Amino acid sequence: MLIDRKSGRTGNEDRQLAVALAGCAGMLNVLALGAFGLFPSNMTGNATQLSKELLQWDKLEIIPLVLLLSCFLCGAFTSRIAVSLAKKINLRTIYAHILLVEGVLLIAPIIVGFWYPQNLQQGYYLFGLSFLLGVHNATSTQLSQGKVRTTHITGTLTDAGIVIANLLLHPVLRHPPAQMKQFRYLLSVYFTSFTSFLVGGLIGILGYDLWGINAFILAGSILLSVSLLTLVRVMFRKRGKALQGCTAER
Repeated sequence: MLIDRKSGRTGNEDRQLAVALAGCAGMLNVLALGAFGLFPSNMTGNATQLSKELLQWDKLEIIPLVLLLSCFLCGAFTSRIAVSLAKKINLRTIYAHILLVEGVLLIAPIIVGFWYPQNLQQGYYLFGLSFLLGVHNATSTQLSQGKVRTTHITGTLTDAGIVIANLLLHPVLRHPPAQMKQFRYLLSVYFTSFTSFLVGGLIGILGYDLWGINAFILAGSILLSVSLLTLVRVMFRKRGKALQGCTAER
């Protein structure tokens, strides 16, 4: 599900992507709310809050909001740069590599804190989290060509509403069978994304209640597992093809 295939993506691959990445995004959002009192990927809410603080000119509130918006933007920018450069060298596993790095960066500060205690709730981890969620959302968006936006539930529900309207209008508009099949496929992806985000949020609540900020390790571990599984499968597949080639030559 993390490979950019030349032959295109299947519905199952996009749904699996939604389960893993939207679920992880939901978990991270809830964990950030519990730890910092803010949603690191809710750019609509943060921009709205920024408008209010600009009007009141409260610098103590303005600076963190500007940093959150900037970090999310930089994360999306970084993901696009990485994917674009990888395509130049035909590295089709780039999405797995990006999520692998994201998982490591989520977990590393928590692990280091076991030996060198630090107050991650002072803010820098929140801004780093906003950056990583920008990476997270941009990566899934590029891989699925806009069908799976893991942190952007507003857009997911908007798209779902449009698709539902198209399905209900079929008796009037008489959409071709292929288009109706595409509508049903898209609706299944949007529904999976929303449900996974919701379930991820519930897991995040339980995790924070049990382990506090250390629950970020759980979310990072999901990304590490998914990305490593993809890379290992690709490695074995290439090795198998190489062995077949050697056998054929003999």
